[in-house]
Amino acid sequence: LKNCRCFHYNPEPITSVINIEIIDGKITAFPVVINEEKYDQIYDLVGKEVFPGGVDPHVHFSYVQGGKAISADSFESGSKAAICGGTTTIMDFVEAKDQQTAKEAIQARKKMAYDQNCLVDFAFHFSICNMNQKNLIDEAAQFEESFKIYTVYNGLKIDSASDLHELFSKIAAKNKIAMIHCENDQIIAQKVSKATDISQMNQVRPEWNELEAISRVLTIAELVNCSIHIAHVSLAAAVEIIQTYKERYNNKQISCEITGHHFCLNNQLYFNHQFKELLVMAPPLQSEQNLQQIQKLITKIDMTCSDHCPFTVIQRNGSFLPFQFDNYIERKFFEMPGGTNGVQVRFIATYNQIKQNNGSLEQISKITSQNAADRYKLKGKGRIAIGYDADLTVINFAEETIFNKSMMIENCDATLFEGLKFRGKIEKVFVKGELYENGKQIPKGRYLRE
Repeated sequence: LKNCRCFHYNPEPITSVINIEIIDGKITAFPVVINEEKYDQIYDLVGKEVFPGGVDPHVHFSYVQGGKAISADSFESGSKAAICGGTTTIMDFVEAKDQQTAKEAIQARKKMAYDQNCLVDFAFHFSICNMNQKNLIDEAAQFEESFKIYTVYNGLKIDSASDLHELFSKIAAKNKIAMIHCENDQIIAQKVSKATDISQMNQVRPEWNELEAISRVLTIAELVNCSIHIAHVSLAAAVEIIQTYKERYNNKQISCEITGHHFCLNNQLYFNHQFKELLVMAPPLQSEQNLQQIQKLITKIDMTCSDHCPFTVIQRNGSFLPFQFDNYIERKFFEMPGGTNGVQVRFIATYNQIKQNNGSLEQISKITSQNAADRYKLKGKGRIAIGYDADLTVINFAEETIFNKSMMIENCDATLFEGLKFRGKIEKVFVKGELYENGKQIPKGRYLRE
């Protein structure tokens, strides 16, 4: 690849224009002079910006929610959308069923990813869904780096201080990461029974519901020196709380993420969107004032994610499969499966926001890719450096992207990002050194813990 303007390691970090040599899917050199006869293919990327392929640390492909509803994207369709959006590595989730061991659960989820032809490399977070699964931590720690814990949702929540203290202690003993969905379930339970419409989402899940849970989780984690990752922060005040804990304890063990919808959209959609069913998500969208504040804080957030877990409009109204049009019923919003799309838009949305904040190529590279790869020990990912996988995303900064349903690769019937305009356009994506061209070069993803 010629004339690549990028943030890279050679071996020290630097932003400059370089040539990148790729052999057998790896970055092998940054040659100053190119012997064109040596290479099968040469791409001249003059005037473009090149980044390490995106790492999305939070997706839910083929995810069963509430026992029956299956998220609309399989590993194949979701990973295809990821590549088209500049992301070349994803992290999904494993939940142990019935009497499964941790190894059996991981093997089953891995098999599903392979059987569904996942196009990108992947790893998992291991979910602890109840206190009976605490004994799975030791075994799961042999494979994965992180454990997902929910402080909300019936059948998943673990929210008492004593239970969190016990789990954090076990996770810390293995030098792993606790990834937490932070909301106060008691507050939500009191309010949801009185709610009748999606426009009441912010009353059901008020701001202090998230802020209280984050403060509580960080305090308990600090007691046992547990490494903590706060999932999908939605509030500028939450970012400030996390930053305070980081600074107070000089603690590099605290990190957080934000989704594209939480830094692109506001809660006015609850009142005026055509498909309000698509707005069932947690945490909810927040105010325009908060949106403007959190956009300014984007570079204080460690990484962006998509939390990609879309359900079609028809699914949310009673059908269990993505496009099954029988059994259509009207549902109350709090009975609908929750989540939204975003794996295809995350990278360009992040690029756009950091550029608007006059951020650097280094910041874009780290927030879209490197920080997640480093945090979760994804070998060979997240950097433009010799020896790393040649996963690369090329952006034409002179163009723009207007996101709409017609360009969606995701298996969705509508998107909340409809009509949003982003600076820059993803022009090329290389997966292990091969240019991804839909239908021509189909990559094969691999499980990164093998």
